[in-house]
Amino acid sequence: MDLIIRNACVYDGSGAEPFTTDLGIGGGQIEAIGDLTDAEAAATIDADGLAAAPGFIDMHSHSDWVLPQPHHGEVLAPLLEQGITTLVGGNCGASPAPIVPGNEGRVKAVGRMLHDQALDYAWTDMATFLDLLERNGVALNLAQLVGHGTIRTGVMGGASERATDEEVAAMADQVRGALDGGAIGFSTGLGYAPGVFADTEELIGVTAPLAERGGIYTSHARSYVALARRDDPDQTPSNIRALDETAAIHRAHGVKVQHSHLIFVGDESWSSTDRVLEHLERLAEQDADIACDAFPYVGGNTTLAVFMPAWALTQLDKAVSDPELRGKAKRSLERNQANFGMCWDDTQIMWVPDRALARYEGLTIAEVATARGTDPTDTYLDLLRELGPRARIINWNYSGRDDEEASLRKVLKHPRTCFETDTILTGQGFDNPASYGTFPRILGRYVRELGLLSLSEAIHRMTGMSAQRMNIADRGFIREGLAADLVLFDPDTIGDNTTRKAPDRSPSGIETVVLNGQVVVRDGRFDSTRRDGKVLRLQKGLVRA
Repeated sequence: MDLIIRNACVYDGSGAEPFTTDLGIGGGQIEAIGDLTDAEAAATIDADGLAAAPGFIDMHSHSDWVLPQPHHGEVLAPLLEQGITTLVGGNCGASPAPIVPGNEGRVKAVGRMLHDQALDYAWTDMATFLDLLERNGVALNLAQLVGHGTIRTGVMGGASERATDEEVAAMADQVRGALDGGAIGFSTGLGYAPGVFADTEELIGVTAPLAERGGIYTSHARSYVALARRDDPDQTPSNIRALDETAAIHRAHGVKVQHSHLIFVGDESWSSTDRVLEHLERLAEQDADIACDAFPYVGGNTTLAVFMPAWALTQLDKAVSDPELRGKAKRSLERNQANFGMCWDDTQIMWVPDRALARYEGLTIAEVATARGTDPTDTYLDLLRELGPRARIINWNYSGRDDEEASLRKVLKHPRTCFETDTILTGQGFDNPASYGTFPRILGRYVRELGLLSLSEAIHRMTGMSAQRMNIADRGFIREGLAADLVLFDPDTIGDNTTRKAPDRSPSGIETVVLNGQVVVRDGRFDSTRRDGKVLRLQKGLVRA
């Protein structure tokens, strides 16, 4: 064997109780589990006192845009150093492929927010994108979704109109081609343009190939706030209607559906947490194959333009400069701030495209307004013009604020919740702490300190359950014959060391990470030159290398 890990306390990813044993690794796979006292290997690790878990699966990543960079290992090192071995990319409706006449500009504009080093975009369809990554080598495993936003602009350009039957059929053909090229499923970003312009009927039509090929559907939902329509006698909150829209894809096609990063935005939405989670349970009881994922912070990253009303998204320049439209936008923003229980103190600037303006990174909108002596909402509109709509921000009011996180804890504890980072990590700017501490935070704060979950259950939800949700067949569990993706950590010390003002601190307790049988993290540090990852592709309804 290539490697023997001795005396490990094994959490196999199933949620079962741990057991102490040896693990034998060869050819990139787990060859043997049991007493290997008499076995020999090229290398051994004494794991006495350490837990061994399957490599953590980041259910919702945007780092697929960084992987084509030659030096992506340097940028993505914090992910491996917190135990992540597999990324699910292409989320929120944005994937680097396919590139077709009509969407080159959008793909590159979206990518500008998600990577820093120049990309040559030397690919066209999903197959050539994945082939390029495979040839060049990747630092982590990648399972790639195809994005609705990328597909829609390829067919419809920047149109905000309802898609015709012919356009829906053309989009479905693009999705079919991406799945045949190795994409594991399809994602939407219904809170962003152009996803915000699509109706449920369009989504059902475009996702028909998922049923044919066995792909997964994931959705950045249409709403994460609890806002009822005036004409609705039942006063159903918008976040429940959004959950129903995700379930509608399952009902139409019978495929697995994943409600991405379940959050409750703003103070006024937190009280709807129980109702939304109960509705999720009802949908599952009614045979909807639905689950959600979440990150363990009350802050999450997005774009500076995220607050703007839908009508303004196709005319942002005019919306912030034309006095009449700007007044309309300001009234909408202030109304929504009041309705949702949000404030500009919560919105922190993380990254700006123009590096000459990097001085704004780390500041909140309120802090900039105070420094300028201007109204905060006007300051936001000014910054939208000055920094650009794709400047990154983090909102610190997702399912809680500061130490008030009752809503977040309910989501993390729920048995249908997997774990993810949803981080944008590019090597520049003010970092999202999720880039460094997501999985150690769950295992330290929420397992060891608060007892919100057992260690077995938490590991299951970041490994085996995540693999099952994404149809990944060859990893997620510690079993003979599966890929040797492993994390060795100290349950007594593992933890997240980030703070809101110091988000780039490395975690504690991660000792060793094994990726496809190779030791890539030693003593908590990743060798950024290594390229031991695999591209995972959809093959007859299952995802494997």
